[in-house]
Amino acid sequence: MTLTASQADDIILVTAEEAVVEAERGDPRNVIDDCTTITDAIRSQRREGGGQVQGALTSRQWDVTVAALDRQALRALQAGEADVADSYAKVRDTVLAQVAEQLPVHARQSVTARHVLLREEGASAYVVFQPSRRGRYTWSGSTSALDDIGTPSLGTTLNGKVVVAQARAGKVNIEAQVLPRAPKPDQTSWESIGEISKQWASYPYPELVLAVPGQEGTVLGELTTEVWPHVTYRMRLSVNASGHTAEDHLLQMWPDHAAPPVVYKPTA
Repeated sequence: MTLTASQADDIILVTAEEAVVEAERGDPRNVIDDCTTITDAIRSQRREGGGQVQGALTSRQWDVTVAALDRQALRALQAGEADVADSYAKVRDTVLAQVAEQLPVHARQSVTARHVLLREEGASAYVVFQPSRRGRYTWSGSTSALDDIGTPSLGTTLNGKVVVAQARAGKVNIEAQVLPRAPKPDQTSWESIGEISKQWASYPYPELVLAVPGQEGTVLGELTTEVWPHVTYRMRLSVNASGHTAEDHLLQMWPDHAAPPVVYKPTA
């Protein structure tokens, strides 16, 4: 692996930060040693190198590196720091261009769930979240303010922990899909389509819960616990206003690298 000095510095920064975050969580994925090894190895090469740095790590350690860069890129996007996010994404892509074929192959899943939500008067959105404990499927927080730029129909709140989907009708027919890879956006069948990146963790509880704020939620399914380490998903919401009292929503997600929000068709 060949890196510029600046790219090496970025990797040192993000993997050191990753070790701190994992230590605070009790290291549930056993990655602190990997992060420490990566940081020390790149820092050693950084001291010895000039304009370029040669790095040799295991495939798992490069996997950790890519995940850490994705995590920081997404965090910067959510903070509105597009230039910082782009910098981390470029380092990630440089790493992938050289070692992608050596990285571990992660399991991918396909899950489809359908549900009808009835929103109370005044509720302008529903949420998708992972519970803080098993059986806690009611969301009592606010959806009035998003904490990232998102799209007109889809964003996140609580430092990116909860996805907020806008809805205008009192009844929302939802089809939620977890897919192995990105589908093509169907711009013919849907009136509006927006897409964001979201990090989902498979611990401590892998359930994905769909809920109207204040109401008991519905478990859509569980994210695979085989995908490691920080699972960044792309999420796409396609909407049809099928009438004044009902809307059809297609909520799709698949593992992918962090990227800026995209609006394929704006909300009418």
